Amino acid sequence: MTAPVARDTVFEVLSNNRRRFIISTLRQRDDPVELTTLAREIGAHEADIDPSAVDSAEQKRVYVSLYQTHIPKLESAGFVRYDEETRTVAATPTVAEVDRYLGPVQSALPWSRLNGALSLVVGGLFLGTLFEISVLTGVSPLLLASAIVVVLLVVAVAQLVDHRRCQRARPLELRDP
Repeated sequence: MTAPVARDTVFEVLSNNRRRFIISTLRQRDDPVELTTLAREIGAHEADIDPSAVDSAEQKRVYVSLYQTHIPKLESAGFVRYDEETRTVAATPTVAEVDRYLGPVQSALPWSRLNGALSLVVGGLFLGTLFEISVLTGVSPLLLASAIVVVLLVVAVAQLVDHRRCQRARPLELRDP
């Protein structure tokens, strides 16, 4: 377990788009990333082009800012470890502290409310058939159970699809502040 990082430190680190990009990139990879690779990917991200289209002058400009400014700031905050010999950057366990302030990408759909309402409806239908309420007496219990299972299955699949969409969403640290 890592020691908590001060909120001001986290927000200072996240105040810069390049540092957010570095954190996001490192969090998605298990192995250290070469500084030249980060520079090329950041140049591509900023110009909204493919990394292979970043010219050497732009890559060098980004590289210098990473080497002189952003990597030292991230390293002093404890989020990354820079290896001077291999010129690679790796995330430290402290980078997980970012989650305390950003949290996961949230769905716009109120799944907990929908699931709660669905539970009330299903429970009401169950009690209605149990106590033979006149509206439900003509409905076959098998048909009612089948309909409930289908509805629950559709909601579960929709929730899974929405969850996966949120997982693929642009990480919060890359969104504009």
